[in-house]
Amino acid sequence: MNELKYIITKFDDQLKIVDVTFDDGSWAQIKLTNPLPKDQIELENIIKQFASPVEAIAAQISPDADLSYISPLVGTEYTTTRKSLINSESLLQELDPEVIANSEMWEQIQFKKQIGDVLVEFGIIQNNPIEIPIANL
Repeated sequence: MNELKYIITKFDDQLKIVDVTFDDGSWAQIKLTNPLPKDQIELENIIKQFASPVEAIAAQISPDADLSYISPLVGTEYTTTRKSLINSESLLQELDPEVIANSEMWEQIQFKKQIGDVLVEFGIIQNNPIEIPIANL
């Protein structure tokens, strides 16, 4: 499942945009910025950042999942908060681990840390932006 197959379907040399399709059916339109990749290996390292993580591929939606609640939501504007990898540490500082220790939110934070650890392991990012104090694990 760690193998990633992709096809570069289009390249706009003037705008530095690469269109890529992945073997899981997803796709990405990647705007190359400075520093530009010097070779295929550097380009592939950029492309890998746009592919779905192993965990996302493994967690395919069950065909039995009830998604009937989504259709009525179409066309309505909603407001929520954006997530940020850079500010993930401040999120943890604001939360009281005693309050969320057994909650779904705490499990999600732990899962996101595990994903970050995998991304570091595979060289996709240099450092995991999510740090959980050992006492809270």
